Amino acid sequence: MRKFYLLLFLLVFKIVSAQNSQFYYSGIFLNHKEKPQNFLKVLNKNSGVYELTDEKGFAIIAAKTFDTLVWNNGKNKMVVYSPQELKYILESKIARKGVENIRSKTYDSLVSKDSKDEFSIENSPQKLTIKSDKNFNSIRKLKEIAQDTFKLKRQTKTYLNFNGSFTTSFDIKSRNSIPQTQTQYVQGRSENGQLIWQGPKTNELFSFGPDISTLGFDHQAYEYDQNGRLIPLTNGISPAKAYHNDLFKTTVGYNNQLRLSAFIGDNGYSYNYSDKFRLSLDLGQQKDQMYFIDQYNIINSFKTKLSTKILKYSLNFAFNYEENKATNSNRIGLFNRVYQNSLLTPISFSNEQNLYLSNGLQRSYSQFADNPQFLFDQENKYNYRDNRRQFSFDLARSWGDFRLNISQSYENDYFWNLDVYKPSTYGFANGFFNERAQNNKLYNSNILGTYSFGRYDFRSEVGFNHILNDRESNIYNNSNNKNYLYQRTSQDYIFNYKLDYDDYDFKAGANIGNAFYISNTSKKNNYWLPKVGAYATFEDIFNWNNLNFKMLGTYTQLSSEPEITRSYASYGTTLFNAQNAYQYFPINEVETFKNLSNINSKEWKTGFVLSYRRKLNVEAEYFKRKTTNDIFPVFENNQLKLKNIADHTYSGYEVNFSYDNIYLDRDFRMNQKVSFFKYKDIVDRVNTGYNNLALSGFSDIYKTLAEGQVLGVVMGSYFERNANGELIIDESGYPKKADGMKIIADPTPDFVLKFNHNITYKMLSLDINWEWKKGGQIWNGTQAVLDYYGRSQIFADERNIKNYVFQGVNSSGNTNQIPVDFYNPNQDVSENRWTRYGYLGVAENYVEKADYIRINNISLTAKFDVGIFKRGLGITFYVNNILLWQANKGADPNQNFYDFDNGRGLDFFNLPSYKTFGCMVSFQF
Repeated sequence: MRKFYLLLFLLVFKIVSAQNSQFYYSGIFLNHKEKPQNFLKVLNKNSGVYELTDEKGFAIIAAKTFDTLVWNNGKNKMVVYSPQELKYILESKIARKGVENIRSKTYDSLVSKDSKDEFSIENSPQKLTIKSDKNFNSIRKLKEIAQDTFKLKRQTKTYLNFNGSFTTSFDIKSRNSIPQTQTQYVQGRSENGQLIWQGPKTNELFSFGPDISTLGFDHQAYEYDQNGRLIPLTNGISPAKAYHNDLFKTTVGYNNQLRLSAFIGDNGYSYNYSDKFRLSLDLGQQKDQMYFIDQYNIINSFKTKLSTKILKYSLNFAFNYEENKATNSNRIGLFNRVYQNSLLTPISFSNEQNLYLSNGLQRSYSQFADNPQFLFDQENKYNYRDNRRQFSFDLARSWGDFRLNISQSYENDYFWNLDVYKPSTYGFANGFFNERAQNNKLYNSNILGTYSFGRYDFRSEVGFNHILNDRESNIYNNSNNKNYLYQRTSQDYIFNYKLDYDDYDFKAGANIGNAFYISNTSKKNNYWLPKVGAYATFEDIFNWNNLNFKMLGTYTQLSSEPEITRSYASYGTTLFNAQNAYQYFPINEVETFKNLSNINSKEWKTGFVLSYRRKLNVEAEYFKRKTTNDIFPVFENNQLKLKNIADHTYSGYEVNFSYDNIYLDRDFRMNQKVSFFKYKDIVDRVNTGYNNLALSGFSDIYKTLAEGQVLGVVMGSYFERNANGELIIDESGYPKKADGMKIIADPTPDFVLKFNHNITYKMLSLDINWEWKKGGQIWNGTQAVLDYYGRSQIFADERNIKNYVFQGVNSSGNTNQIPVDFYNPNQDVSENRWTRYGYLGVAENYVEKADYIRINNISLTAKFDVGIFKRGLGITFYVNNILLWQANKGADPNQNFYDFDNGRGLDFFNLPSYKTFGCMVSFQF
């Protein structure tokens, strides 16, 4: 019985000891350079226990299943899955050997003979240097560098590989929305109370004539129309049908691109491949077909790049060549002029029948208008060409913690325009011809040196960057035989210090620097352009794994000058009122870019990034940029000049939300992103005499520079109102047009919301990119002119309205009670609703909202395996720029006035945007 109790006691003791036994994890822990390191700290985040590694990187640390171990200041992490008891870990470190026979030197000397290997390396008096290759299976070179000392180099295996891709695509383009024009009333006006068709010989511009259904062609000889003249319907004459003078057509373009790469490399004993020489070649051709008749451009490109490594120097050489040729460009507003005349052509006249009359002059519906197809008729196949050549060279080398990078590039760009208006063009009775050539020579040198020092957890870097730009632009117009030559040499000297601190779950950094800006065209060089930035990152906040929060902020001062290769000739539109836009032909460039103060800016940015498991991200940024002495073009003494005129502040914020790698199934994955933008640009100060300066547009409607207002608000005519905001009605019963101009529109949107969706299922990938722009305004001058000439659908819908009373008060303050007829044949044509205010009407009346919802892109891609090439064949179907909804009538509100960069907010026969349907096939080999 005593033995039984003793055994029971020992069994219970064993069970309790086993339950309380400690578990450990053992392994090799490497530093951030993937090398073993003595005293490397390994932390158990769950228990707070830490251990230090030995010189081989080995450590034993107490841990339980699913505990998290971190080292290298949290950069490396692992989860423990199979901890062991300490005794098993220690036993595994002790080599187990079987019992060996006992031997002695005396015995060995009797049974064996002493042999010597005269070729043994161990016994050789000769040795290898420490710079010899360690691992090798064949020898390339063995060189004696001193007595009994040799240097050995291994024989590497060289390989030559080729790869590349071929991509071809075609797209179908068709226009988006344009203003609605009427198809009911013909060219003409009223005479003695009767509506009369007045044909091209009368040079009538208005379409205030009778309904076309009441007229028919007489089929008599008439060189303006193959069907004859229009006459009132009588027996035997069929009603005439409206001509459709649509210039737009559905077009097809293509794009082909071939990429080839060849690279030579080697591998050593460890089979780590590295490229020693790489050559790439890129050939491309693209035909971009406009939606106008026979208007297109062709782009040919050739790009090559050579990369190699010589004596630890990384070298890159590149050459790019691109050639573009087009039937015409829009430099003189040719496309807008064609589009305008197409919309204004009466339905009773066909532009297609003939371009010329028997006397050689153009055939148009009036000598005060043009036939659009006559404007496109040209002798040369291409009236625009450009070519660009760029050479670049990069060199990089590292010496330990010091790195040097030298980049050099030279670019030569040549642009050639032939702008022609043939004789009998409206405004150019004798024709006009100008050949413009612009040659740009651009040299850039960039030298960057950086030196890093400090521990891996407290690292610093100092850098110096020198940037040299030498730019020359030569412009010649033969019509005025004038040559413009601009040259600028500028230098940037940038000094920078960067600090990064890394302590497990906390990371922080700072960036401090200063820059000099020196230029031969600047009135004063700038030697104080500081830059400061900082960030702080908190990882695993609230002890939630992979929940990270980052705060950042920067302050930067910059100094710049206007680009000398940019042409400001388009500013010439501000010299004309809208009705005289046909006289626009830009040939005057700015006189000089010298003796101007630098454009200085101070920019603040602050924001944060919140991320969870690298899937869920929220980013927010607020920015503010204060610009002083900004430069704008002006006309003074019939010369186009640049002047420092105003200060303005651009501010706003951006918020991005993304949720990536959402797996609904093993093969079904989604990525989602939403971006929110809001901004404004306020004019703080304008030099005396330049307030309300025109920035873009015409002299009677333009975007302006007004102190205290948003940069680029629209100035135009407006209705007169009393103190209560009521319209003042004149004695004829119509709202009274006020004298002068005022701000009538702001193109700045309230916000822009963008959405990006990606859905992947096996070999299929669907991408959808769309946006919603809320707010902003646009002046619709196209609608105003169509109303004025009786070509709009609004005119057709409302011309028969009679006894209409406008809400408002008369000059005495009494409520208006005077009825009016919008179009009364008994009145002069200049007295109806649409002509009484002049060519543009009252600009305020044509301000519209610029909201829209647009699908920027939808693409569906499928990738297939082709033989040994995994996912080698890709097929993509795509749709671009589908305008789902727009608040304004007419063209896409994103289109610019005469295609000018600063023309948004003005619509004066702006070209419609186009939607694209296409297919792209790519093969990688």
